[in-house]
Amino acid sequence: CDEAKPVCGNCIRHFVDIQSCDFGTRSTTQLRPLAAKSNHLSPRVADNRSHRREPSRSEADFLPRSVAAERLDPFETYPESRVSGIDILMKYSFKDLHNAVYECFPWQPASDTNPTTKFYVPLVWGDKVLFHAALQLSAMRLQKSRARSDVNSRQISGECIRLLRDRVESSRNITQVSDETISAVATLAAIEHERGNMKMLRMHLGGLKRMLDIRGGLSAIRDTNPMIANSVFWVFAMAMYEVPYPPLDLVLPPFSPSDYGLHASPPSQTVSHFQDFEPDYDSSQTLEMQLLGVSQDIASVANSVQHVSQLVPTHSYPTATTSLVILTRICNILSYLLSLGPIPATSLTDYNTLTSESMRFCTLLHVFTPWRGLTPDGTISINLLLHSLIACLKLMRSAPEWSPNTTILWMFCTGAVAADNLPERGWFVGHLAEMTDEMEIRNWNQMKSMVSRVIWHERLCTRPYTKLWGEIEQKPTELGDV
Repeated sequence: CDEAKPVCGNCIRHFVDIQSCDFGTRSTTQLRPLAAKSNHLSPRVADNRSHRREPSRSEADFLPRSVAAERLDPFETYPESRVSGIDILMKYSFKDLHNAVYECFPWQPASDTNPTTKFYVPLVWGDKVLFHAALQLSAMRLQKSRARSDVNSRQISGECIRLLRDRVESSRNITQVSDETISAVATLAAIEHERGNMKMLRMHLGGLKRMLDIRGGLSAIRDTNPMIANSVFWVFAMAMYEVPYPPLDLVLPPFSPSDYGLHASPPSQTVSHFQDFEPDYDSSQTLEMQLLGVSQDIASVANSVQHVSQLVPTHSYPTATTSLVILTRICNILSYLLSLGPIPATSLTDYNTLTSESMRFCTLLHVFTPWRGLTPDGTISINLLLHSLIACLKLMRSAPEWSPNTTILWMFCTGAVAADNLPERGWFVGHLAEMTDEMEIRNWNQMKSMVSRVIWHERLCTRPYTKLWGEIEQKPTELGDV
């Protein structure tokens, strides 16, 4: 393949104004790849060459313009389908899949390659059920964004359900609970969540939980395909307003250093689940949280989130694999927090238990709040966490052990940010005005220096916290206390 004038079909389809070629120096007679197995990371190319065609000019506008080997051509790699006219969906489906990791997952670190396209998209192209589930999701979103669509979403939905039923009802089919099947059911659950169909949402989540049980839990899925495990976590998290988050990760996972050589010598003492990623992290705040009554495991998670909140916005990681390691770890520890469930009624008078519970809710809110409104939207579940936090903070506030400190100040700030544009915002601002006066916090710099010691993401926190401080400063004036 000539880099200046590419002659292979792959390059012609992928790139405009080519300067280099990602494909090897092979002749055109060697360019036809074999169909990959479903558990392989390379793209599946359908044997049926009837799918091959040149994209129109309007369609070409949606194709990748930069040289990146992980970007696949949806026009020649998708499985066969009985549904007519699915070609129109391919550009939207590919765009959805490519952007999903940045829109659906918290704290996705930047990298030169995308873990979605490397570890997830090949599964979509290689599995009929998952492929049709992805198409159905794209069809629904396309119809919601436009007044009309030429795509028959009911036909796609019917074909997807037919394929799924055929698979799960085949007692001898080893793909009944495969990674691809589990991901397809998770996608269907996300569709029903966006549609507001609670009956079907409960049905799909129930089936998804049974599949996980058969496979040995969510951790077993993480071992085979972490990207799918992350999507399953997020589906259960966004839908916990309807179905309580199941106990998928009841035990905090042990720290397991990666073998990608990102840190020359990871510290011997475990202080963060991300300590094998440079730069080193000061863990003094974890000790403070434990002294204030936060349990060791929850303090460890909070410290890890603080660490990754500093790593992600300031460092770029070299590969999709290293990016996926960070994403999977944070989803894992957040799943642990959700799996703990509410504290028993008998512990509602224990101040340390209430402190740990409030830290649990705040850590989740800190990560989830920036994703309000992004599809699949977790706003209702975020509001559920917010009200649980308010209930805990009220009990703490009325306890004889109550004493404002840095951690409690951060908790109220986190709740206030999560309650932006909600009636609950005023409750948090009122308490924060009182607390900052007691703690003699007089300006924004003092405020930031305190709350940033607990968990702080510079890019995502600065603007909403600055806005919050303005409201706190204004509160005494509103009350006539100046």
